[in-house]
Amino acid sequence: MEMSGLPTALSYSINQVSNTCVSSIKVQPMSSTTTGPNSRIVFRLPTTGMLDFKTLRFAFSVEGLDGTGAGNAGRGGLRFPGGIKHLFSRVVVKCGGITILDGNNYFGVQEDAISIVTNNPPDRVVEHGEVIKDYDYMGGHISGATKDISGSEIYDEGLGKVSAVFSCDLGDICRINPRIVPLDILNSLEIEITTSPTNCLSAVAGGKLAGETTDSMTLPNANALSANHSFKLSNMTLNMNMYTLGEGAYSMAIASRIRDNNSVELCYPNHLAFNKAWSGESTFSVSSISLNKLHCLFRRATGDYSYKNIGGCVQVAGSAKVGPNGVQYNWLGAYNRTDPSGVNQTSGVARFRGRIQHYSCPTATPAPNVSVEFGQATNYDLNDIKDGFRMQYKINNCLVPQQEYNQSEWHDITKWANNVERLDCDNQVEWLFNKFVCSYPLELPHNKWEPKSISGLNTQGVGTVIQLNARGNVSVDKSYECLVLAEVTQILRVGQNAKMELLV
Repeated sequence: MEMSGLPTALSYSINQVSNTCVSSIKVQPMSSTTTGPNSRIVFRLPTTGMLDFKTLRFAFSVEGLDGTGAGNAGRGGLRFPGGIKHLFSRVVVKCGGITILDGNNYFGVQEDAISIVTNNPPDRVVEHGEVIKDYDYMGGHISGATKDISGSEIYDEGLGKVSAVFSCDLGDICRINPRIVPLDILNSLEIEITTSPTNCLSAVAGGKLAGETTDSMTLPNANALSANHSFKLSNMTLNMNMYTLGEGAYSMAIASRIRDNNSVELCYPNHLAFNKAWSGESTFSVSSISLNKLHCLFRRATGDYSYKNIGGCVQVAGSAKVGPNGVQYNWLGAYNRTDPSGVNQTSGVARFRGRIQHYSCPTATPAPNVSVEFGQATNYDLNDIKDGFRMQYKINNCLVPQQEYNQSEWHDITKWANNVERLDCDNQVEWLFNKFVCSYPLELPHNKWEPKSISGLNTQGVGTVIQLNARGNVSVDKSYECLVLAEVTQILRVGQNAKMELLV
């Protein structure tokens, strides 16, 4: 009975693959076993076996270096960002010395932005999914003098000292299609990871994370006191899950296909980055066989909350914190019967993000550098606002979307672009203040389990110029920087004797 035309729920057909062998291996770095900021970590992969790229993980420990010691009791404590990928700025993949994935210098921001728009937040177990307050991820108390004098997140003892406690995937290369690739058709695969500068860290004072005055320092202006903040990676391995099918029958089938068709094709995304001081527009050029999506985000580049400097964390809008402004929304905290207005409600979910990952709608009101501490920066209900924020792309002479869309409409477009029902946001103020990442699609929608279809905009040989414009209630004084991430598809053709052709 032919079952292929039936829905999966009614199908009794079974696919069977015999003689499947699985293994998991660790690869040590070619360079030093420990490293710090602005450094390179290189792994050379084996040349046999079938690698499952989707589950490829970089495992490591990280020790926070806060400069504490004799005479340094007033130095700001240290916190790592929400999402351990922010410790890395670039991932480059090479085959036989030829670069097949060049990446960009914003790897951590890229992966954080993608996690927001795809509603796939970092794992809290091994990816340091949230900025922590009183206890580190290994259970150590760090908000006071019980661990060290500054209350820093340092992982200098226990499991964090002797074994890898964090891990992450490597971004675009882990989204390769097909996900399982025989390594013997590639020539000496190398992965090079560059660590971030120290501005990915945050300066705190014990359990006080953001905008709170203490006897020793006032946050967020902790730049001088946190000048020695740094980090050190150790216990680094690249963890690989491998397969062997039918005593090498699958690899032989791939080799036969290469002989018959001259090559096999692998495709994977690559994100091109365009960063510019924001004056109301950003112009750039892209040449690609398939431009899939455009993501844009805005970060403060000047003033007290600049992402370029180490300072206090930024509160996630709407969540609870100590101070006159408690939790704003009832689903984030308990109702306070003694204060029905909720103004002094301080119990509830308290969440923070590092400055490096603070993406806001670039409005003129609220202004870029208004105080975060007392809620002015998160109040989008001010009487001073007389116009909305409107944004639109222009690709050559074509406007997309066809009309200017406001901030809420861009939220809906972003869900459409990424084929999701919701973003990783709990309320609209959090979207506007902490996680304002907007996407626009230029390809057909697809599901994760579907074979890859290349359907994006072909911009090769046509001199494509793309411009992002905003009008209305928009900051134009270059207090923000605009980062546009253009997602393109790259095709790697692999022929006999590991000959390669890269189509971008």
